[in-house]
Amino acid sequence: MHSYISLHHFLPKTSYQPLDTLIPQIQQTIADQDSANIIENREEFQNSILECMKIYYKLVGIDEEVIANKREPNGVLVRYTDSLIKYFHHLQQEVPIDKEIVILEASGVDTIKARYKYTDSVIKKLVKLGIRNSKLLNDPLKIFLKGGALHDLIGILFVCSYPYEKEWVARTLYNFFEYSHRTDDHLLYGFYTVEKKSGYSGLHCDHTLFNPRFDSAVSGDGTISSISSDPYEIFQLLEPNDDTITILKKLKNYFNIEIQLHTTFESLWSSMEHTNSYNIQAKGKGRNSKITVQWKLLSDNMKKLEKQFEQLQIDTQQARFEVLHHGGYLPVKELFMQFDFDVYKVYADSTKKVEDLEDLLRSHEISRQEYVRQLQEVSNAIKIFASQQKDTTVEMVFRMQRAFIYYGLANQKEYFNSDDIIKFTQKTLKLYYDIIVVLSSNTDIYKGNLLNIVSIIRYLYLGQKYGLGLMNPSADIFKDEEKPAISYSDSLPFFKEGILLFSKLNKEDILYLKDDKTISLKIVHHYDILTREWELFNHKDDSKESAIISQNIATFRKQFITKSLYKQFNSLLQSDKIKNIGFVVNFHTTLVWHGLQRPMDALKEIINYSAYDKIKSSDLFYYELAAYRFLFLRGCKVVDDCSQSSSQSDPIAREHFGNYHRQNMIQLLFHIKRKESYYKFQKARLYFEKITQRKFEMDHFSGNI
Repeated sequence: MHSYISLHHFLPKTSYQPLDTLIPQIQQTIADQDSANIIENREEFQNSILECMKIYYKLVGIDEEVIANKREPNGVLVRYTDSLIKYFHHLQQEVPIDKEIVILEASGVDTIKARYKYTDSVIKKLVKLGIRNSKLLNDPLKIFLKGGALHDLIGILFVCSYPYEKEWVARTLYNFFEYSHRTDDHLLYGFYTVEKKSGYSGLHCDHTLFNPRFDSAVSGDGTISSISSDPYEIFQLLEPNDDTITILKKLKNYFNIEIQLHTTFESLWSSMEHTNSYNIQAKGKGRNSKITVQWKLLSDNMKKLEKQFEQLQIDTQQARFEVLHHGGYLPVKELFMQFDFDVYKVYADSTKKVEDLEDLLRSHEISRQEYVRQLQEVSNAIKIFASQQKDTTVEMVFRMQRAFIYYGLANQKEYFNSDDIIKFTQKTLKLYYDIIVVLSSNTDIYKGNLLNIVSIIRYLYLGQKYGLGLMNPSADIFKDEEKPAISYSDSLPFFKEGILLFSKLNKEDILYLKDDKTISLKIVHHYDILTREWELFNHKDDSKESAIISQNIATFRKQFITKSLYKQFNSLLQSDKIKNIGFVVNFHTTLVWHGLQRPMDALKEIINYSAYDKIKSSDLFYYELAAYRFLFLRGCKVVDDCSQSSSQSDPIAREHFGNYHRQNMIQLLFHIKRKESYYKFQKARLYFEKITQRKFEMDHFSGNI
């Protein structure tokens, strides 16, 4: 998406005044705030501000020599801020491309700017803070250091192109910074929205500490420790020859950093408004409501333009991901070539009729009632035609086509209410159940095992969507109105049958299945999801039956879950044969789960192939789960590590990524709870609790009320 990041470090102009000359500026700032009646002892207040500025000068390194020679200061604050921007330069230019800077690029960041507050800005902020609470000025050094009131002494701005990219960037920045409340339900990965009357808007995150925990060279033991009991030791910490990493290690615990996240338009507006109006209108005396309104109107117009650009970007990005009709899992045309090809025309005509009806429904050219009525006519015609066929294989293919009509209806929650969906689902399950029974008992049907595998997929998919599939939690998890469409006891026999059929496939069937790589990948991927679901609550040592299932799963994976899977998937992506974003995300999850792709590489592809608002929270949750398993549970750093028994990763980085992906999952669980189905939330929650061995707490506060 982005090939580089531009980095900027802003230093103040080389013109510094002696401390005693700041008094008029302090007095003017107090007057601008119209606060004369609030301050009890104005002279004492001014002296407190001046004492704070003495500490600021010492932190920056402004002394008599700097003032006299008009040279750049080189205090701890300057060296630390400079080291921050140098570190990002270092990541971009010096280290291998598998570092986290690559994900910032892929997320949309194209500019990083760092600065520390300059003299006039610090004076204004100190005056405002002192007016609110004069006691804050009693400890001049404390106000500038970690936990102090002036939390934005250092600021880093990250600029991305479009609003939808903000969430990707916010998610990624936690790799570089440490801050509390990251998984709060009301925050965006620790960021909150700032909108001002003047029109300024952006995402902010306060009281952060720079701590790239993936990099043990900087993070040390991976934790943020308290600063020395004597904070004045900060002035003796650095040596003249300390390099970037050493400076960051020594000072990272001392300074809070305010992170700001802007889009390109927000950054442009902020720069214009700050330059022309900010200091007068937003900060001090001379605030003019008419001018503020004009700035706000300009901001609103820019946001509208930004929204149009964003939609164009999304449309461009999504052009390859078309809205498609529900596709089948078998190359039916090739199958019918073994019989009477004229039969295929009947199949194709009925399929075209179903697709045309779906198009009419989407375009609101047909009512739902008429849509269902005409589908029923097609279904009845297929039923009659199937019953007239002498060949059992042809009959079963048409019966599967009929069941697929109702399968499509059962997946159209956007058009039908829950009662309708339940009835469609029950009808579909009954049709597939009858088909599976026939296919399982009749060994003479051509490609019968493949037909049965596909039918079982459809049957179990509905069990996953409208229930918990092959997960087997206690019954009290279900609400009365949320009883599953298929119970675990109903699903298990068909799962056993399906996974056994894979082990029975002969070479001809396997070649036939792999002939269409798209179909092959879909079938393999969905069965692998089922196997992972079963393994969550079962173990091969539980019973003899479990041991057999586990053995068949191993056979299935040995045959189909191989290193070639990623190459097949990537070639299909490049050829635009995969048109479903959800499938793209979920397949990358499967690759990461089995150690066939690094989580970072998968995330780059997920961002690249989709605009964020098209990805469901539940799909992204399972990516996070797979990344947690890859990086933390298995301790893999690269794909080759996952094939070895011993852990290869740095223990500091491993602990960080465990915490990072675990917190990402918590954030996404809140989203799933609000926006997706009851079953999707419960399944995700159960996966989270089983894999992480931690209980998900939805409500922390009601007990305190």
